[in-house]
Formats: sequence, C-alpha cells, structure tokens
Amino acid sequence: MTNNFTLTIAQGTDASTMDPFAHSETTTANILLQMYDSLVRRDSEMEIVPHLATSWEYVSDNEIIFNLRDDVYYHHGTKFTASDVKFSIERMVDPKMSDIFPPAGRFNSMVSAEVLSDYQVKVNLHRPDPNLLAQLAGLMIISETYFKEAGVEEFSVLPSGTGPFKMKTWNRKDGKVYLERNEDYFLGKADMKYLEFHAVPHGVDRVEGIKNNTYDVVANFPPLDKEVVEKVNGVTVVGTPSVGIIYMGINTHHEVLGNKKLRHAISHGINMEKIIEEELVGCGYPLAGPVYPQAFGVDENQKPIEYNPNKSRQLLKEAGYEDGVSVKVEVPDGRFTQDKEICFKMKEQLQEVGIHLEVDVRPWEDFIGKFRNHQFDQMYYVGWGNFTFDPDEVYRNAFIHPRAWNPTHFSNDKIEEIAIEASKILDQTKRKELYTEALTIFREELPWVPLFQQFDLYGLNEEWCFKPRMDEFIYAFDIKKNRG
Repeated sequence: MTNNFTLTIAQGTDASTMDPFAHSETTTANILLQMYDSLVRRDSEMEIVPHLATSWEYVSDNEIIFNLRDDVYYHHGTKFTASDVKFSIERMVDPKMSDIFPPAGRFNSMVSAEVLSDYQVKVNLHRPDPNLLAQLAGLMIISETYFKEAGVEEFSVLPSGTGPFKMKTWNRKDGKVYLERNEDYFLGKADMKYLEFHAVPHGVDRVEGIKNNTYDVVANFPPLDKEVVEKVNGVTVVGTPSVGIIYMGINTHHEVLGNKKLRHAISHGINMEKIIEEELVGCGYPLAGPVYPQAFGVDENQKPIEYNPNKSRQLLKEAGYEDGVSVKVEVPDGRFTQDKEICFKMKEQLQEVGIHLEVDVRPWEDFIGKFRNHQFDQMYYVGWGNFTFDPDEVYRNAFIHPRAWNPTHFSNDKIEEIAIEASKILDQTKRKELYTEALTIFREELPWVPLFQQFDLYGLNEEWCFKPRMDEFIYAFDIKKNRG
C-alpha cells in the first residue's frame, strides 16, 4: 500500500555541502546518508554488516576483495558497478585532496582499487589496517559517471546516490533540505514518501517544534526540557549513550596556553559532574581521555580529571599567574547540546580559581570554517563522533601534525610513534598496550580538556518508531510509521 507520509527532522545546523567527501560533520552526514550507501554499514547494534558489498575476503594483510550487489541503481538511472567503488576510493585517497577532504586521514591505509569484474573489486593497502571495515562504513560510494558529467561544483549541491531517498531541493537560505522516496531502492521502499531536514540552531525552537508537530524527530534535544515535553500528548524523548564526545581543544603553541601547568589548572577548575547534572540533567559521562569508554583499548583504570579548585589555584600560581589570567574559548551556537550554556558554566567555575574565560559564541559556519582552516588562536569547544569504536580514529587524526582534524597543530613525537604503530598492526593485545601508553602521555600533555561523553536525546513524535543509534547517525529508512 502506497503512503504519502512526510517525516521532518530538525538538527542544529544545515549541511555544509552535498559532497560526501568534503565535510566532517554528523549533521551533514545525516542528510547525505539518506541519498548514498557504503560498502558496509553498522546495524542498530553497531555490528558491521554487508550493504553494497555482499561479502569480502582478505587475500593477504594488504589486499581485500569485495563482492558487490548487482541490483543497485543510482538516482540518475545508471547502474552501480565496481568502477564506482574504485573511483570513490581513489578520489578519497588522492594525496592532492587530503587538505580538501577532512576525513581523508581515516582512509590513508588504502592506496588503490582494482576492478576484477563488474561486481568484484580488490582494495590494495600499503599496510595492514585493523579498522578498515569500520572506516569503510563511513565511505559513501559515488557514481563516476555522474561526478564527471556534473563537475565538482554541481556535484556539491545536487547529489545523486543509490540511497533510499533522492534530492528534491536544497533551500540553503532557510537551511532546509527536501527529499523524496527512491521508489526503486534495492532494500525496498521507506515508510515515508517525503523527508525534510530543517536547520534549527536554538534548542528552544526545536522543543517548540516537536510540541506543535512541526517536527517529527528533533536531534540534540535539550535535556532540561525532557520532563516538560514528555507531558505533551503524543510526544516522547528517547536517548542513547553516544560515540560523540565533547572536549575543549587547546592551542599548545599559544604564548599563554603553551604553559602545561596552566592547561592542567584549567582542567582541575572545571566541575564537569555538576555541569552535566545542571545543564544536561545527568545526560552525559565525564571523560578520562579523548575516547569514550565503550571503544576498544580504552584504559578503564584511568579516571576522569578530578575537580580540585585548590589544586587548580596552586597550578595557576606555579604557572606564573598567581594574580589570574585571561583565556578565550570559541563555541558554536547550537551545534551541540547546550554548547554555549556549558561554556558559560565553565566560565563561572574557572572565575572562582582566578581564570577568566572569555566565551566567544560563533555561528556554526564561522566556527567550522576556522576549524578547517586551522585558525583557532586559543581554545575551541567542539565534539568528535568517532564511529569506528577505536582510538586510532582520534590519535592518528588529531595528534599528528599536519592533519585536517588537528587545527592547533599539536604534536608529540611519542604519541605520533604510538599512533602510527598501533594503526598498522593486527595484534589487539599489543594495540591495547600502546593506547594505554598514549593515554598516559595525553593526560600529561593535555592538548585537550576532555569534558564528557554525550548521552544523545531526541524528541520524537510518537506516530513514528525511532531507535537512536550510538553512532549518532539517523537512517530515515529504519524509521517506521506507527499505524496502530
């Protein structure tokens, strides 16, 4: 039975591009995931399962063959084949594109792909990669034919993938994306005929929208509104621990923040447990390092940084700032749950120990532009959604210079050595030992102040059945209409 349902999803920001390779934001990915597919994907339990690839086999530690589906078509009508996989992989790993494609560092174990037949492709690696499949779950396959016909500029605004939804229009002025169902999707038809994404930066507006039925799913739902909203008939709030972590990145080359004792003074002056309770209603977990505890190889013996104002004051004195110091953090407006509100809470706490924190609130477009162009002068408040469930994602991309995701150019020879070694060995026991050592160095150097692991909340119109995913992704195809 055909239906004409519309599902409307509100996120904090609009897509920054429609080129699936040229961004690093979950909000952009959530839009593109509706139109593109990957070789493999994670199911709702976060297990890697076949998708465009039906099976795979390692020929050697440096070669893997994928067998592909033969019943998949792009929205513009051409058939998906192995040549598209080769083109997609080699476009992503092209050294000339590494500065343009923020995720390029994830995929740098791959050097090329060979078409063995229309539906079989071999991927060649320059090193063994323990995270190859996890990374490929995030590599959307694009059409070689469409890309070459459209050109880079048109491709970045008019996508054509194999996914369950097709692009109708992108209203960038109003931050709205309109999609319609792909009636010929290889896994069947989605429950909704039309799908909309609305950029709604302010939490109060997202809350009002779920209450008055403007939106059906609201991401980054403000925890403080959970109890009130759940009293509204037909609305609920659902959630899950997330791969998203929130941290405060620090420019360790800055004339003030280059002082390690000052960085530690800042970390001990923040009462994260209190902030989580007051601003997030307990929806979050203090972090011990740059990776959430559910990931492989995270040292469970390392505890979150202790809130200790007396120690903070002593470190501030030892750093040479007994009379106080001023530092600045830049924070996006509405991209992360309670982002600027949390920064103002940190400002209050740090003021008590003699650290004046200037909070510079910026629109997301400005903020992410500075991130990509490595223009942060002092500190920045941001999140990292590590969907690989492995420390490699962070250590190799954030703590080796130069890297797209290392906007303040932090480097440490020993961390770099560990990150590179752990990225190319398959012995998981040895890798775990290496990441324990890396975490110890991270805690000593403190290029980030790790704040908290997110507990993602979503406002939900109860006419729809939606199960939040730990990887933060929204697959509208998996959302079903409640017809009872």
